[in-house]
Amino acid sequence: MKRLLVLSVSAGAGHTRAAQALAAAARDRGARVEHTDILEFTTPLYRRAYADGYLQMVQRAPQLWGYLYRASDRRKRPRPAPAFVRLFDRLEFGAFRRFVRSFRPDAVVTTHFLACQVFAPYRKRGRDRFPLGVCLTDFDAHAFWVQPTADRFFVATEEVAAVLAGRGIARSKIAVTGIPIAAAFARRHARIGARRGLGLTGNRPVVLVLSGGAGVGAFAEAVRAVFGFGPVQILAVAGRNERLRRRLAALRPPRGSTLRVFGFVEDIASVMAAADLAVGKSGGLTVSECLAMGLPLVAFNPIPGQEERNADFLLEAGAGVKALGTASLAYKIGELLSDRVRRGRMRRAARQAARPRAADDIIEKMGF
Repeated sequence: MKRLLVLSVSAGAGHTRAAQALAAAARDRGARVEHTDILEFTTPLYRRAYADGYLQMVQRAPQLWGYLYRASDRRKRPRPAPAFVRLFDRLEFGAFRRFVRSFRPDAVVTTHFLACQVFAPYRKRGRDRFPLGVCLTDFDAHAFWVQPTADRFFVATEEVAAVLAGRGIARSKIAVTGIPIAAAFARRHARIGARRGLGLTGNRPVVLVLSGGAGVGAFAEAVRAVFGFGPVQILAVAGRNERLRRRLAALRPPRGSTLRVFGFVEDIASVMAAADLAVGKSGGLTVSECLAMGLPLVAFNPIPGQEERNADFLLEAGAGVKALGTASLAYKIGELLSDRVRRGRMRRAARQAARPRAADDIIEKMGF
């Protein structure tokens, strides 16, 4: 039985969801799979600084994150880390490398560039020579993803492949597969059945408000903005943010409208199937999932950096719109819900851009 190691980093929910999709696809092919977050092998201080620091920054200082994202993306190739940083990483990730050696993988695939940075100095010296694949989880190729010691790169679009190649990665290493998402998004879902299962009526529009797995963003205000359209049924997903879930549950919808609040939803595809329109952050996984479901997305206040670039792709594909602020959101919700023909065009555009079987394609290309 071939052994696959799938790696992710808990800096945002998307990297983990993509890794889970890859692990499931590999198990379906009979592989022995281990999926792990490499931060679990580090000290609590390092984990908080790396993962929680990112989440705090994008929530409290998004413009600063956008500046750092752009400033670190200006070089064609990332510079080698200073010697003291390499020494620190060697100490911090010692337990992780021992775990990798004990698992003895036939191949490794990662949904975050950090793993490549950890492996790089050893691979340059001829060690850790297992096939290493990297899945880019946005519709963009930031300089951090330029990891010359990796063997394969799996990207969302031909444009991302061109950008990565322009940064010095051999085109023969790059495969355009899409971003890996759960197999549930490749199945057909009947909208009537999905609505019936959620207790929704068929004569009022359904808007799905997605806060993301971490529940980041001003989504209570977004729900209020959607209520401004008129009689509407809202499905609001707070993710793992219990404080946001309680805040949403305390909202009182106006007469004729309804609000159903969820925490973390395992089978989000079934909820998406019931909606006419989604409102949410334009993370790479959320965009990919909406495309697969043929669900138009209103990208609400995209975070400067990767979310802005994902939103740009969505707009260029004709599968969504962008709203900056609650007034813009209320206006665009009204425009889209009042125009069934336009929503139909956006649904078709979304399906045309979708790659719902990306996870299985990647696993096949990794030799499983």
